[in-house]
Amino acid sequence: MDETASPAATIDCPYCAEPINAKSKKCKHCGEILDPQMREIELLKSQRNSPQVFMNAGGGAAAAASGIATLRRFPHWFHILLSIITSGLWAPVYLLMYLFRNKRYYY
Repeated sequence: MDETASPAATIDCPYCAEPINAKSKKCKHCGEILDPQMREIELLKSQRNSPQVFMNAGGGAAAAASGIATLRRFPHWFHILLSIITSGLWAPVYLLMYLFRNKRYYY
């Protein structure tokens, strides 16, 4: 803290209780952002830099409209397993299509 600053020009940081300038937007001791607008911008930046995969059964707009803050995570291993199982269900269909094909056009 600057020794020449008057005591009225300083406040205590709500996060670390150290004295800081009353006009400060960020605490120089703990690094917490005090300005709500700057805090929102930093939160959006951190969310943009850490992409995550979510299961959107109702779509992202439906979740936002209902007031749900977070969506359920959908595990990658489960997605791969479901893809393998459901792609195997098409094998009988392809076999039947091959057996009952028009042999005049297809050998």
